[in-house]
Amino acid sequence: MRRDIFVSVVVPLDNDLDILPGVLRELDAVMQTHFGDYELIFIDDGSTDGTRSFFERVKAEIPSFRYFRLTRPFGLEVAIACGLEQAIGDVIVVLKPGWDPPDRIPVFAEKANDTDGIVIGIATDRFKRSWFYRLAYQIYFGLCKVFLTRSQVYGATHFMALTRTALNALLTIKDSFRYVRVLAMYAGFKVTPVPYEFTLRRDPPRRRKVLTLFENAGHLIVSNSDRPLRLTALVCAIMGIADFAFLLYIVAMRLFFTDIAPGWASTNFFNAIMFGLIFLVLAVLCEYLAEMRSDVKRRPLYVVQCELQSNVMPANAETRNVVSHEDRVETVAGGARETLRSKS
Repeated sequence: MRRDIFVSVVVPLDNDLDILPGVLRELDAVMQTHFGDYELIFIDDGSTDGTRSFFERVKAEIPSFRYFRLTRPFGLEVAIACGLEQAIGDVIVVLKPGWDPPDRIPVFAEKANDTDGIVIGIATDRFKRSWFYRLAYQIYFGLCKVFLTRSQVYGATHFMALTRTALNALLTIKDSFRYVRVLAMYAGFKVTPVPYEFTLRRDPPRRRKVLTLFENAGHLIVSNSDRPLRLTALVCAIMGIADFAFLLYIVAMRLFFTDIAPGWASTNFFNAIMFGLIFLVLAVLCEYLAEMRSDVKRRPLYVVQCELQSNVMPANAETRNVVSHEDRVETVAGGARETLRSKS
């Protein structure tokens, strides 16, 4: 059992009450076996299946969990961002309850701590995907490679581990932080892929929709890359230059040739000027937008509706797990009594 690191486990929830009791038991058993200091952070992304009531019932039974419920569904990436911002551990692990195995947490945490960086899970994906989904994922990953400066690892999942140093670096980029798997590549820390097998807790498992995959790719690229704007600016600049080159061609035709169609030169002359100016203005605007986009996105990612936790303070100097306030008061009182006895 390791006592030299504090491990935080972030678990995003989306109507997962049907599997939550089993997941919670597995997590608690793994953490108690391998780590002396840990916390379990559950982020409820606006679930409507009674998840909050479940945690209210079990908060006296599980010693080291914290529960946050968001005011509405903000999405998986934002829920993960919320959990990472609340974590206090030396190593922080993100785990999706539907298929990520808790027994791999020690491996991920050890690897992240040893490399002082980021560990990203690569699923072997043993349950079959349709050929259409696999093709869609190839297109999705190809778009990410083209438009993102440093794309995510192929086949990467949300199962990951980060050191405190790496997480602190990512926390400084709050708005783009919605896509932590991609942002992890930008931070400059060592990224270690670790393959693992899914542990399916539903039959059939929930599957990502193809349209959702492309929607996520669009949001991911827009949130993390200026390349679409830069590419648009380049295309507009080329089109503007081409229009002015055509303008010179029209002038040359008008000066050196007399057998051109009536009205051809004047019509195309004004069209070339108009479209050339429009394209050049668009190019300048895209460049300005690319420079300004990081400054105009200053909105909160989420709003916390309520917070429940089974513990609030360290129990003693040897164990950093948080415990109930009553236990802390009793511990402090007991320590004071022992001090008085020793003095007497």
